Amino acid sequence: MKRLVLLFAALFIVSGMAYSQKREPGKVKTLVIDPGHGGDKPGALGKHSKEKELTLSIAKKFGKLVQDNYPDVNVIYTRTTDVDVALSERANIANRAKADLFISIHCNSHPTSVPVGMETYVMGLSRSRANMEVAKKENADILLESGYKDNKDYQGFDPNSPESYVMFAMYQNAYIDKSLNFAQYAQDQYKSNIKTTNRGVKQAEFFVIYKTAMPAVLTEVGFISNPTEEAYMMSDEGQATIAVCLLNAFANYKAHEEASVKPAKMEVDLPGYGKNKNPKKNNNAVADSNAKAQQRQDDALATAILQSQGEEAPKAEVEAPAAPEKENLSGLVKIDQEEAELTVTVQKDQVVVEGVTYKVQFLTSDKELKEGAKDFKGVSGYHVYKQDGVYRYTMGNEPTIARAKNIQNDLRKKGFKDAFVIAFYNGKRISLQEARELQKGE
Repeated sequence: MKRLVLLFAALFIVSGMAYSQKREPGKVKTLVIDPGHGGDKPGALGKHSKEKELTLSIAKKFGKLVQDNYPDVNVIYTRTTDVDVALSERANIANRAKADLFISIHCNSHPTSVPVGMETYVMGLSRSRANMEVAKKENADILLESGYKDNKDYQGFDPNSPESYVMFAMYQNAYIDKSLNFAQYAQDQYKSNIKTTNRGVKQAEFFVIYKTAMPAVLTEVGFISNPTEEAYMMSDEGQATIAVCLLNAFANYKAHEEASVKPAKMEVDLPGYGKNKNPKKNNNAVADSNAKAQQRQDDALATAILQSQGEEAPKAEVEAPAAPEKENLSGLVKIDQEEAELTVTVQKDQVVVEGVTYKVQFLTSDKELKEGAKDFKGVSGYHVYKQDGVYRYTMGNEPTIARAKNIQNDLRKKGFKDAFVIAFYNGKRISLQEARELQKGE
């Protein structure tokens, strides 16, 4: 009980700091960039890289872009080399500088290689166990600090103790709206420019942004545990693109805060981007490789979800000869995409099921295929939606993954070896992980 009283007392002191900071109203002049981990705290480990290395490289590229385009903005890093900086000190650096914005850059990880995507957090109570686990993982750096129990900045906080997280419950962040604004700008940029899952804006109890007295976010720029995303984050192109996304998010945020106009053209001079991009690179081949990898990941995740629900994935049967190609098609459902938002047009008495449903994607094409085309191998009753300029053909509209996996096996028997399960919510494409979380709440 005494410990809780001390935590609450410290809470009100920290909350007051937000109001005591004095900065020029409406101006964004000081930006603090925090590359996650460092030194003896490697963060998450990939097969070929460490989180601390990737975050530092991306942070420097982002900072350079801000300085190139906004020479009046003071860019401060919590670290510029592979050194250990305490979580409390990272926040203190920003507070001492009276920063106008704090951005902490991290790489996500998972025990399996399946999850992909980018997400941005603001300070708040976790709304799911997954969010809490991400926060615990990042907060765990505290335990690697010598003498952390005697560090008054931590106020006895233990990242593995549920009791310690009580202190976040009553925390009132004076800058939550502005933090949310930047987080959304960042996610919008990721969604528009990087071919991966948009995991959205979330809230969780990250100590480093809890202690900052200014708008603050923590952004997870990809899963280091996923080979495709690790390779992307290690590449010049990937790091440059992430940095440009953060630059544009900063530009939008600054323009909004200052009621000014975003520069018509941003200067970007980074390896792997724009004029510096390798012209010999076969982007179509890379995109196709990434798409195939995503299919394999979704397939593995569907099986993992089934197993977590106590069910076994239906066993695939030996591939059978393709069905006759002359069978008529019926029940066409078209889903057109405009700026990544799916809208549904229903034809021939088909109904879009509300809630989470599962389909099996079995065919893609750069142009819309005519009914009866040989590409369908006699499959009828398919659905089609358009995304990123590609027509994607699906079968089924099932309430469970198990039923969708049965359809997947049937399609593979007909020659569609790459058929895989995907999820929709009220007619909009979502990730399988998002579908799983939604169904948990039902």
